Amino acid sequence: MSGALQIVQAVVSLSFLALGVSTVVDWLRHREPSRGYLALALATLGLTSVVSQVNALIGYRLDVPIGDLTLVLFMTSGYALLLFRDSFIPLSRRLRIGALVLTVAATAFALAVMVPSGQTRQPSPMQSAATIALVLVWSACVVEPIVRFWAASRHRPAVQRARLRALGGGYAAIVLILLVAGFGGSAATGPTVQWLFEVVAIIALPLLYVSFAAPKWLRRLWRQREEEQFRDAVYDLVLFSPDRPTLAMRAAEWGLRLVGADGIAIVDAGGEILALQGMAAEAAHRLTGQVDPKAQPRLLATPGSRRKDAIVLPLPLDNGTGAMVVVSGPYTPFFGTDELGRLRGYAANITAALDRTRVTERLAALEKTKSQFLNLASHELRSPLGVINGYLSMLEQGALGQLEESAVRAVEVLKAKTLELNLLVAQMLDAARLEDGRLALKRDELDVRQLAGHAMQVVAPLAMPDHALTLETPPSPVTVFGDADRISTIISNLLENAIKYSPNGGKVQCIVSVADHVATLRVVDHGVGIAREDLPRLFNRFERIEHPDTSHVNGTGLGLYLSRELARQHGGDISLESRPESGSTFTLTLPLAPATPVVTEPVISEPQAASPHLHVVAEADSDSESRLA
Repeated sequence: MSGALQIVQAVVSLSFLALGVSTVVDWLRHREPSRGYLALALATLGLTSVVSQVNALIGYRLDVPIGDLTLVLFMTSGYALLLFRDSFIPLSRRLRIGALVLTVAATAFALAVMVPSGQTRQPSPMQSAATIALVLVWSACVVEPIVRFWAASRHRPAVQRARLRALGGGYAAIVLILLVAGFGGSAATGPTVQWLFEVVAIIALPLLYVSFAAPKWLRRLWRQREEEQFRDAVYDLVLFSPDRPTLAMRAAEWGLRLVGADGIAIVDAGGEILALQGMAAEAAHRLTGQVDPKAQPRLLATPGSRRKDAIVLPLPLDNGTGAMVVVSGPYTPFFGTDELGRLRGYAANITAALDRTRVTERLAALEKTKSQFLNLASHELRSPLGVINGYLSMLEQGALGQLEESAVRAVEVLKAKTLELNLLVAQMLDAARLEDGRLALKRDELDVRQLAGHAMQVVAPLAMPDHALTLETPPSPVTVFGDADRISTIISNLLENAIKYSPNGGKVQCIVSVADHVATLRVVDHGVGIAREDLPRLFNRFERIEHPDTSHVNGTGLGLYLSRELARQHGGDISLESRPESGSTFTLTLPLAPATPVVTEPVISEPQAASPHLHVVAEADSDSESRLA
């Protein structure tokens, strides 16, 4: 039993020594004061354990030199841990000096009374007092950092929180061993207690190791609970941030949280600070000026700092290189490769989000400018068009003298072109009102048949002699609840579109029907048609489908966009069926007014007054037509 215990003790001692060597190697790689203090604390602790085991193996024959060395190493390890705590959670100068004086005094007192290392002889009262003083001073140097580590771990990122608690937990296990050994008396020398000591020491070893060199798989495990929150935050950041300052402030919150920093700044390419928290603007600009020209993240020390406490990450934005600066505070452990890697990946998301928001802001500005232009242009055009229409009407009626036949034809052409301008102005004005949310609907009970007939009269002057405009309606009213001017605009736009895109003439039909408590108006032409791949773009604002046969057709691409939006304002919609060279069918659907009767038997309707290019068809049945030329 005793042989197995000695083997376990030797293995544990060597493990502590290996742990100390690992921290020394880590310090040699990074050369940071905080890492140096941690390396000193763990290395001297490992040497203390090994030297004690060597002293026990040789039967304490060299108790004075080896015991004294063990004592010095042991007390050095406690004070070094206090210095490690001071490196990122600063102590006052008075406390630091006081702890050093107590450590040196307790060590000197123990060396003076020659505290025995082994258990071969009974210690004197002075030696017992010195042993108690050593344990208490060492424990005080260690317990205070343990408490601080635990307090500092609150609200820290998962990895930092786990590291701090692991370091505190490992040292707490050692303190427990020392307190039991120092105050347990003879009970502490029993085999069972010694085995418990080794078990506790074995638990402390991995805790101390992962506090400074946690493997990647363990860091991923620690972060698992906050990863989902982080993904949600990035998703919200990239897709739903309304403007750049708001986006930057949201990004700053997780930038601090990811690495447990106390200060952060996100700076635009032009030097504008988009987000600032926990640091001065002057310091942010100074650190931003140290962005790596090769766009690599940098770990820097701020003025007056004894360690590298700032990370500067470039943000390669579309208008130049910005920066994200993160600065640690007194409760932030030192930055390392884990923090640098996390922030680097996060910075890429911030870059994409800022660029997306800039594009969105530019598009919003363009949309606003377009709306303002449409509003201004439509209002400015209405007055001169009214004057032109008035004089054309006077010419047509002979109020300014009789016109020759050629002049009459010229007036007809001018009226048709003026009508096109009037329709365009109406579209522009309605589109501007839609954008500004100022489009008000005056709802009344309306007969779609009458609206369709009026629209046919409006667009008739636009038709060429080889166009045949026909209107087919049911015998009874088709009543909807809506704005007469807006619905007339929809029908006029659909008819105008059918005429324009039937450059070779042909029949343009407007068919009104009722089905399933829905009023339906179809506009059918036999023109150029539309390719399947172009259909999704057809109702976009300012979108026009190019076709060789209609390249001469003027337009802004507002008509169909406006028509669909107005239809949806009325609770309806517009759909389209089309094939190239086979014409198109636009279908307007509107909900019927509640009291509208549904009549399926068509009757002959009275023909309406027609223009020279308008043919009115009143359907008695599907095979009979009457025309008015």
